[in-house]
This record gives sequence, C-alpha cells and structure tokens, in this order.
Amino acid sequence: MNQKEIWSNFKAGDKAAFESVYKLCVDDMFAYGLKLNPNKELVKDCLQQVFVDIYERRNNISQPIDIKFYFLKALKNCIYKRQKKEDRKTHFEDIPNLEFNTEYNFEDKRILSEIDAKKKQLIEKAVDSLSNKQREIMYLRFTVGLGYDEISEIVLIDSSSVRKQVYRAIKKLRNSEVFDDYKSIILFYSTLSGK
Repeated sequence: MNQKEIWSNFKAGDKAAFESVYKLCVDDMFAYGLKLNPNKELVKDCLQQVFVDIYERRNNISQPIDIKFYFLKALKNCIYKRQKKEDRKTHFEDIPNLEFNTEYNFEDKRILSEIDAKKKQLIEKAVDSLSNKQREIMYLRFTVGLGYDEISEIVLIDSSSVRKQVYRAIKKLRNSEVFDDYKSIILFYSTLSGK
C-alpha cells in the first residue's frame, strides 16, 4: 500500500493501517526524540501522546504529504510543550537554541564498524564542531531523509536557509581531517540510520 491508502485506511479505523503507520514512524521518532531530549521516559510519553492524539483526531486531519514527516513534527512539538511545562524558564522562541544531541552508537554502524578509537574520536570532534541547528538539520536530511521544505517546517527556518546550513555543515566537515570528500560525508550520514 502507498501512503495515501495507508492513511485512508488509518482514518477509517483499520487496525492494520494503524500498525503500518506505527511501524513506519516509531523507530525514527524515538531516535529523533532522544536527540531533542535525552530523557527516555519523556520521549516515550510524548511518542505515546502523539499516536493517541493523532488517532483520536484522525478524521479531522487531512492526508499528509509524508506520514513520517508529519509524525516527526508532531513529536518535536510535543517534546517542546512538555519541556515548557517542566521548565517555566524555557520559551518557545528559544527552541532553536536548545542542545541537539548527536551521540551516535558508532559501533553498530556498518561504515564505522572497523574504525579505530582515534578515528572515532576525530569523527565525534568533527560532528561536535557543527552548530546545534546544523547537527539537527544534517540528522533530519541524511539520517531521516526529509526534504528541505519538511526540515524547514520542523526547525522553523525557511528552506533556502536549510540548504545553506547543509552546505555550510558539509563544508565544515569537509575541512575536517576525517573526511576526504563530499561522498564520504554523505555516506557517513546516510549510514547513521542503519538502513
């Protein structure tokens, strides 16, 4: 089934379609949620809340262009609302300045499985040299596979700025001693999802 059929069946209350939506989204949502907030329980609560809210409101929601994008955006909003409740000092306008965690489990990734400790340290240093916004954008672009317009809606900047951020991040990574060329950077980010 394509996304349109899955969504139509989901809206009609089909449990198999709901399960398909869940399986399509849950792993990427959980991984992305942990990068926004390392509190696993908060992320799990927000995941559950998103699925419950969307299921309950499914008849009032129009067909999203991309189901996974729709759920990722809903999760980010839920996490930030929860953080705002928990910490009255956090203002929604300050969200782009929050820390975006890029700790990857390098040992589980094909491309890095045989990398020695020194190279792993260099990779972590290269990724840490990116700004929080650049880390989040690179994760959404190359790990989750979202388009520039979708990323723009999640990170709250226009799509041309997203493109510039990707370009600047790749340029910064390219200057790192770890990456020899553009292809190795793209390969690095695309394999982080483990797909």
